[in-house]
Amino acid sequence: MNRYAFYIVISSFTLIFPICAILYGLWDANQPKVGPVGDGVKPPSFQQLIPLFCGIFIGATNLPISIIRYLNYKKSINVKDKSASANT
Repeated sequence: MNRYAFYIVISSFTLIFPICAILYGLWDANQPKVGPVGDGVKPPSFQQLIPLFCGIFIGATNLPISIIRYLNYKKSINVKDKSASANT
């Protein structure tokens, strides 16, 4: 796996992981809690969601950039292959 494909994988992970974490946090907040743990629904606060939303933003901005860089890399490989085959 070259660095461009790795960049796409990491960008996808930084986009998907925070979404799954938010969904898990909301699901866990809606589970009934009784006894010494407490009762009532306590959803994540805004301060707890800031890092997750930043992760989603970073993943959403890096994914198109990584795809563009990968396509430019593929074009440069094709140009080098065509020029090498033309010289022989």
